[in-house]
This record gives sequence, C-alpha cells and structure tokens, in this order.
Amino acid sequence: MEHNMTFEELWEHEERQGLQQRLQQDYPAWQRRRRLRRGVLASVTVVAVVAVILPFTFHLSPLTSYDYVCCNRSGIADAHWADVASNILTTPTI
Repeated sequence: MEHNMTFEELWEHEERQGLQQRLQQDYPAWQRRRRLRRGVLASVTVVAVVAVILPFTFHLSPLTSYDYVCCNRSGIADAHWADVASNILTTPTI
C-alpha cells in the first residue's frame, strides 16, 4: 500500500509521526507543569479562604479594662457607659 501513496500522503504521514513522537516526549513535562499549577492554585485557594475566615473566628477582645469613661451626660454611672461600650465593641458583626 505504501507504494501507491502520493507525495502529499507520504509527507502527511511522516509529519504525523514526527508530531506524535514530539507529543509523547513532551507529555511527562506537561503533566508535571499541570500538577504544579494545580498545587499552586489549591494552595492559593486555601490561603485565601483562611485569610477570609480567620478574622471572624478569632475575635480579639481588649486585654485591659478602661480606666475611665468620658461622657457629657451627668447622672449616669461610668460603669453603665463602660458596659455599653464593651457590648458595642465585642458584638460579633456576622
């Protein structure tokens, strides 16, 4: 059958074989790059999710209490305003 092939058919056949060999040789490197990209993408995704979730899970409360409260309304105890401020500052925003 090869004796009946035209020049164009022989050319295409050889070209296909060359491309097939090149693809077979490049495939392992392509797989490594693909795995690396997937790993980097997974790592970036995990870091992004943790960066978004972390501030909501660890609510930082003040370590020291207030020494005094400044208010322009007389007749209300300072402790009341300290409690109100504490409730406002420590209320979860979610």
